[in-house]
Amino acid sequence: MTNILGYGELMLRHTPVYNPLTINSSRKFKTNFGGSESNSLCFLASKGHNCTFLSAFPKNELGLKSKKFLENYKVKPKIIFDDNRLGVYYTIPGKNNNLSKIIYKRKDSSFSKFILSESLINKLIKDISYIIISGISPALSKICYDNIFKIIDISKSKGVKIIYDINYREKLWSLNDCKNFNLKILNHIDFLFTNAKTLSSVFNYKLNYKNDDFFDETKAAISFVNEKFNIPFIGMTVRVKDMLAGALFNGGNICLSESYRVNQVDRVGAGDVFLAATMNGFFNNWYNQKIISYSTSAFAISHTLHGDVNLISDSEIENFKINSLNRD
Repeated sequence: MTNILGYGELMLRHTPVYNPLTINSSRKFKTNFGGSESNSLCFLASKGHNCTFLSAFPKNELGLKSKKFLENYKVKPKIIFDDNRLGVYYTIPGKNNNLSKIIYKRKDSSFSKFILSESLINKLIKDISYIIISGISPALSKICYDNIFKIIDISKSKGVKIIYDINYREKLWSLNDCKNFNLKILNHIDFLFTNAKTLSSVFNYKLNYKNDDFFDETKAAISFVNEKFNIPFIGMTVRVKDMLAGALFNGGNICLSESYRVNQVDRVGAGDVFLAATMNGFFNNWYNQKIISYSTSAFAISHTLHGDVNLISDSEIENFKINSLNRD
């Protein structure tokens, strides 16, 4: 069992019951909870890992329900309650591998105003081996931005490994602000998750590749980030038109997954599953090819499921891969 801490914002998600073109035309919504780091923790907890989520919720029924949500997924909540509000977002899931439409209402949320003390960080990481963070949190407020660096500084001094997903959100901050943050943080990261297009956009860098192969752009992106920041472990999702795949860099080698064509239902949270499934394989000391095959199958399945949190059994992941390959 691996001890993992996640730091991030859990939000209330509203999704139209039907499939309108705009949020404003919707009259009925399905409601649940979600957030990048907590999504990953829920998956990892379902695989037997010891997961704790550090965040802030409002001191009301919604905050208590959020805490109970985490507990139901066997994630231990370390929550600071205050008099602010829970972040909210509205989404219309993208179809045919297109992006989802998302509207955020997370300004002045409890999480965005939560100042982390060094004493609390030291207390929480006492028995922790890994910390999951994302590039969403620093975009929310100066407080969250500073909190990330407090976590990194203390964690690195204690030998705790950092798992980081760039997770650029253009509605939260500019490419330039995101770039400057990543230039500061990436030299301290042990496990990086992203994709080629995000890297190219954030660093305003034109990747050099031949485009003769499905994975050429991703291979070029891995080479770029490894040469620039010397990150030992890199996981990348791959999307080309209606096809999905994954790539893993570890031990100086690149391993590539099978490719999948899926009937996309909801892609929100799929990248979080990819991160969690990849780390689950790593924690279990699987060889690289098994890790990327497993995590990409989980990533592909997540596109066919509703909601942020997708708990998929190992047998479902393996059967999906086998059945998909047989169809092709």
